[in-house]
Amino acid sequence: MLTVQTDPDIGYLELTVDGRIDKAHFEQAVEAIDALLKTHRKIDVVEIVRDLGWVEPEVWWKDIVFHLTHGNFMRHAAVVSDNGLIGPLTRMFAPLYPAAIRTFRLDELEDARRWAKAHAKPGEGDGPPLDFA
Repeated sequence: MLTVQTDPDIGYLELTVDGRIDKAHFEQAVEAIDALLKTHRKIDVVEIVRDLGWVEPEVWWKDIVFHLTHGNFMRHAAVVSDNGLIGPLTRMFAPLYPAAIRTFRLDELEDARRWAKAHAKPGEGDGPPLDFA
């Protein structure tokens, strides 16, 4: 399951991974990101990984294509998990993303949210919004 919450005023996205991720879940997340990017050039993201379940192979491919077409869309990304593999994997892949990325434990969730939103201000973006239509 992948749940999505947004704050469109400040360009904030929160994803919670708790088990299996299918194509419909992934598409819901992409739609939320694209909606935020209509009014914000960059967004701040918190990804909470409670349980990493099966990810449909089609989702992996769609994720690669998404990142190739969206490029530099994140300003801050906080990855929150108690899964021992998530932190090292995040740090390994962080250099591939042009964003400030930090990892947090689940008991630090509020700290992660504060950190990700630290520079976000209502109505403020980093230049004109991008159009991915």
